[in-house]
Amino acid sequence: MAAAMDEELISLRYYAQQQCSRQWVHLMAAMFAEMQERVDPIEADQFLETLGSRTARSLPLRRCESLEELEDDINTVLEGIDWGWVRVAENGRFIEITHGAYPIVPQDQSRRSWLVPILEGVYGEWLGAQGGDPGFSARLVGQRRVPGAPFVFHYGRHG
Repeated sequence: MAAAMDEELISLRYYAQQQCSRQWVHLMAAMFAEMQERVDPIEADQFLETLGSRTARSLPLRRCESLEELEDDINTVLEGIDWGWVRVAENGRFIEITHGAYPIVPQDQSRRSWLVPILEGVYGEWLGAQGGDPGFSARLVGQRRVPGAPFVFHYGRHG
């Protein structure tokens, strides 16, 4: 419970320090809603994951020697594009990535966040470029407790 409160405070501090741009919110919401009506959800997720991979390639990380360096480098990139913060840790056979204060685009709450497959692509690309196994991927685990709560991804081999 203490970790969840800590994550919420980090996110609130982040949102208080960042200026949220309203320029694209309505256009992005309309675009995602239209995609949801026209495209199969699996195909939409594959498309968005590919967009995430391309985004990561356009924002490459330096070669990191530790998870602490990786976390710092990812946070530097995310801060530069106002995409929130991360914590990176080992968790058994996975690298666990907790991502908070991410951009929020209004959407139908019956569908998982459009940002999830984008971030799965981003983290898969970034960690793959750090020397990750080509068979590894980043996948969301669990469900958010409340809207805006951090996402948790596991990077590794998913069965």
